[in-house]
Amino acid sequence: MSDQQVKISAYVSPDLEYCYRDIANIFVGSGEVTFEFGNHHKSSPGNAVINNRIVMSLANAYDLQQRLQQALMEAQQALLREQQGG
Repeated sequence: MSDQQVKISAYVSPDLEYCYRDIANIFVGSGEVTFEFGNHHKSSPGNAVINNRIVMSLANAYDLQQRLQQALMEAQQALLREQQGG
């Protein structure tokens, strides 16, 4: 196994807060990617509030992209199977 493929066991607290976000911005800099997540402002259409900012290395961002793409593809295939009755 290469250094980039080491499996890490992560603890997730049962009371970890879930946050719904309906807007995202992505900025790519030299060596890192910044993700901003927020929500459209309900009382002020056309405006949004950014609630979270996450910074990742380029390598971790590429890993996230691949894992998200794989997860979405699997979810789409499962949905198609469900719609086709099996």
